[in-house]
Amino acid sequence: MGEVYWRAEPDAARRVEALLSGEADLIADVTPEGIRKIEASGRAVVFTFDSSVCATFMCNLRSGVCTDRRVRQALNYGLDVPELIETVMEDAARPLNGPLTALHFGCDPATPPYPYDPEKARALLAEAGYADGLRLVLDVPTILPDEAPRLARLMAEQYAKVGVTTEIKEFADRPGYAGMVRAKQIDDACCFDSSPLSTYRVLREKFHSGVQGPWWQGYANSEVDALIDQAQATAGTVERRALYHRAYRIIRDDAPWIFLYSPTHSWGVGPRVRGWSAGNDGLIKLM
Repeated sequence: MGEVYWRAEPDAARRVEALLSGEADLIADVTPEGIRKIEASGRAVVFTFDSSVCATFMCNLRSGVCTDRRVRQALNYGLDVPELIETVMEDAARPLNGPLTALHFGCDPATPPYPYDPEKARALLAEAGYADGLRLVLDVPTILPDEAPRLARLMAEQYAKVGVTTEIKEFADRPGYAGMVRAKQIDDACCFDSSPLSTYRVLREKFHSGVQGPWWQGYANSEVDALIDQAQATAGTVERRALYHRAYRIIRDDAPWIFLYSPTHSWGVGPRVRGWSAGNDGLIKLM
């Protein structure tokens, strides 16, 4: 039986160099630049998989401007998500149409994503009393997701076109940032990556106002609560999925989050590797 050695290498470029030199046989988290380098070399191949991660901004529904549903909807209509994906992620992501990815059991593929509609965004802001402009404060960590500061800056540029002035607060202490979010001490919205593949966990921990889980930020809709509870008590797969879909559509329309994208994961694989697979959770299996 052979042996497998795992080594931590935080530098993305160094991981690619190790793969192409034969020092490593399998590398994770290949960047778009790394993908291009590997494909041009002909010495290794790249495998890309969808992930269950949702990159979003969770809105503060307890206080501030985002307590108004019209404002939250405007913040979704005011973003050109495909441009964000192209510019910030170099197309290594898929747009979200709600709080779950296509890999989640409860995701409703028939629910349309928010289109980029600046006129609709401005109209909603005016209806909410912000015809003369709105000031928005975004919290972002400097890592996890690593692109958060750049993402927020591009969002601010897009929001300026619909009359939203954005202040960005960056937090270098990632554990401290998570603690701040968990304590529900965010500003108007905070960048976060929701990762559980369990629909039950995402909906119950983040949206159920009776549970008020660790990442819940004040969202309250009694119909959504009832649907989540009913789904929990429903054994039939078809019936449970239908309940989740109903809750999903309501959450999408209520817009407690600014829905952005789900990043894809890429692995670099050398010629000596045979019989492996990667799961949607980022874990790999060697056979």
